[in-house]
Amino acid sequence: MTPTPDEVVVASPTFGTRLRRLRESAGLSQTALAGDDLHPSYISLLESGRRAPTADVVAVLSGRLGVSPDALSGEISLEIEEPLALADAALGLGRATEAMHLLEPFRAEMTVRRCARDALIFRAAFVLASALENVGRLDEATGLLEVLRTAADSSRARHPWLHIAVSLVRCYRDSGDIGRAIDVGEDAVSRCDGTMTASLEGHAQLVSALAGAYSERGDLLRAELLLEGLLAETTAWGSPSDQAAAYWNAAIVAAQRGHALEAMRLCEQASSLISLSDDLGARARLQITRAWVHLAQDPPQAGQARDLVTDALPVLKQYASALSLSSAETELARSELLLGRPDVAREHASAALGRVTEDQPIERARALTVLGAALVALDERALGIASLEDADRLLAAAQAPRQAAAVWRSLSDVYRGIGDIDRASAAVNEAFAAAGVLAEPVGAPALVPEQRRAPRRDSQATS
Repeated sequence: MTPTPDEVVVASPTFGTRLRRLRESAGLSQTALAGDDLHPSYISLLESGRRAPTADVVAVLSGRLGVSPDALSGEISLEIEEPLALADAALGLGRATEAMHLLEPFRAEMTVRRCARDALIFRAAFVLASALENVGRLDEATGLLEVLRTAADSSRARHPWLHIAVSLVRCYRDSGDIGRAIDVGEDAVSRCDGTMTASLEGHAQLVSALAGAYSERGDLLRAELLLEGLLAETTAWGSPSDQAAAYWNAAIVAAQRGHALEAMRLCEQASSLISLSDDLGARARLQITRAWVHLAQDPPQAGQARDLVTDALPVLKQYASALSLSSAETELARSELLLGRPDVAREHASAALGRVTEDQPIERARALTVLGAALVALDERALGIASLEDADRLLAAAQAPRQAAAVWRSLSDVYRGIGDIDRASAAVNEAFAAAGVLAEPVGAPALVPEQRRAPRRDSQATS
């Protein structure tokens, strides 16, 4: 294919750089990109900026790269490249709302077809989805991530499908669709089977997110098995951040299984590994988990938990999502309640509730549970009970039986504290039911009249 002077496209000064970046992202050599109808030296000249392509050449190359001709020639890139770069930087600095506003004008372009063909549109859609997740608009984030997952599967380019799967599992889990989170996660894990796991960036995050979904559903055994395998893999080949993710989530599951001391040990190992990185946001989020583990000790170490959260809050406010901030406020409220300051606990629980949307039912339920307990402690029993019952409704709808059982247990304690034994007993039964422990009907044998009149005399002798 030999271009004539009147066919030559006036390429932007960055065409060569764009061509090389897309070629390398697709894993193609210059020879492979050239194919049978172009010469590798011509590709080299294009990438160095010493030749400008024709429209036909742009069409051929864009097809092989899995992007649109407009993206390769720069017609779309000139519009989206700068907003994308700014949005990416804003998201990295914790300014998710700013990132979202920068990319909203391009949302109509983020269709399956466009994302499959255009690497820049794909990247912009992923950044926008991440920003939406950070501000709590999980339904919108999930919809965009599903578009990206379909686009990655249908594209000839090597789009990062694994990162999409991780984000989807997390979004479905946090929005309360635990079953869907598990389905997506298990599908992604099966796709990883038989491949070089060590070469798949994000594999540790995928397994950790999937284990978290199982944990929310109450299947702690499956979560523990996933994390045991992940710990073995990351110890063998993983980066410090991969190992930290494994230890971090293993600590959560250990605490949920009642192994508080083991959870503390795993937290310390995760903390040591995280300290090797410069991810300040991750360090602060891990402190919230450590605070939660301190509260799981017997007796709860509320003072240490409060200090950890208080220390982490300034960093979280700069780098973390609304969900992480809500979790921090909830743990702070729990700490203050245990320290005998229900008025302060109510303030923090209310703040936690205000940070999350209806799209995040599990975190809202956690905040409502602490708020309800604080209100009861302040003798505002009707409001407290209503808050606890609201929490249960959210958790039941979110398929999170373990947490629903914990809320019913809290309700039982409240009812017992105010002397309502019948409702306390009913709440205990609801807790068992939420946890999947159902009563098995056992027919009591009818007693003959003589047995009713004459109780066993050896009852006090048995031990």
